[in-house]
Amino acid sequence: MTNTTTNPDTVRSAVPVLLRAVDKYVETNIVPATETKQRGKDIVMWGPGNKYPDYILGLYRDVATLGSIVNGSVDYVAGNAVTLVSALFPEGRCNKKGDMAVDIVRGMALDWFIYGGFALEVIRGRDGRPAEIYNLDVEDIRTNEDVSVFWWSDKWGKGGRPEKEYPSFMPDIAEKWATLTPEEQDRHAASVIYVKNTRKQVYPMPLFAQAVKACETERCIDEYHLNGINNEFAASAFIQLCNGVPADDLKAEVEKDFTEKFSGKDNAGRVILSFAPDRQHSALIQELHTEDFGARYDALAKRSRQQIFTSFRANPNLFGIPTENLGFSSEEYRSAFDLYNRTQIAPVQDRIIAAFERVCGQTGVLTIQPFALTSGGANDA
Repeated sequence: MTNTTTNPDTVRSAVPVLLRAVDKYVETNIVPATETKQRGKDIVMWGPGNKYPDYILGLYRDVATLGSIVNGSVDYVAGNAVTLVSALFPEGRCNKKGDMAVDIVRGMALDWFIYGGFALEVIRGRDGRPAEIYNLDVEDIRTNEDVSVFWWSDKWGKGGRPEKEYPSFMPDIAEKWATLTPEEQDRHAASVIYVKNTRKQVYPMPLFAQAVKACETERCIDEYHLNGINNEFAASAFIQLCNGVPADDLKAEVEKDFTEKFSGKDNAGRVILSFAPDRQHSALIQELHTEDFGARYDALAKRSRQQIFTSFRANPNLFGIPTENLGFSSEEYRSAFDLYNRTQIAPVQDRIIAAFERVCGQTGVLTIQPFALTSGGANDA
């Protein structure tokens, strides 16, 4: 009588091969928003290896739903026209590069909806008064625990060191500029206004922080379908080789040979290999089919999009993404926009206006004409 008892060692040796393609994606690819102080330094790191803002920026660039919400929100914040009236910035021109007020406003709004905050570099003239304003990309800024000193580098995520150091902007320092020492004037010649959406953390929190997994899901679905088009990445067969378990280097060589011969866009699909020590030294082939595969992906994609929109408290129709109903009237649009404007757009506009008023030292210097479907004229002054 043939002994059919399965050898546990055989099972354990085969399982690692079968699961070789399994990756704990959440653990290995999603960068957490940790804040840790560098040893012996005042700089607080933003994420492991200072890579969190780079990770968030990557989601914005790769995830269509997220990009649509962010870009659309920036348009809503900038409205139909931005007007800056201040003796410090004639004709609304904010710096020597020629950036107008609307350019600065759009940059501030973009960083707010990606990272949850924005930063401005304020350059003072010889008399100590603000003379130029520049957007500082939030991903390039690091600060200390009390958010009083800032460091700039565009290589933080690559192990870069701070290239510039800034103090926090002091509105009244121009009044005593003449009494400052040359060293003090040099230190405050360029300073930073840093605005974030949380007080409990050193760095801001993206509005979609709770939907990061949904963003990753949408990105992975896109990559899966792209791979499916290019090289039939989805496994269509499971092959168990039952003539012994070879060494790891030979396993890799066998897998490479199978992949080159049977995978690719001109072939039926990829295969999953496993090795076994016996079973009459034959290969068992099993086709892998999931009849509702497309429907499951569609449902997953829909759920991910809904989670992203929910994190912004936004209606998809506001961003050119139709819902399943048969129509979306102008009245429904206005109702949805009024709610989104009240909860998301107007608060950001208020923060931006307050930042300009802080720079200029007076109120009423910046006005934003509310967004309308029909243009109200030039988009800047």
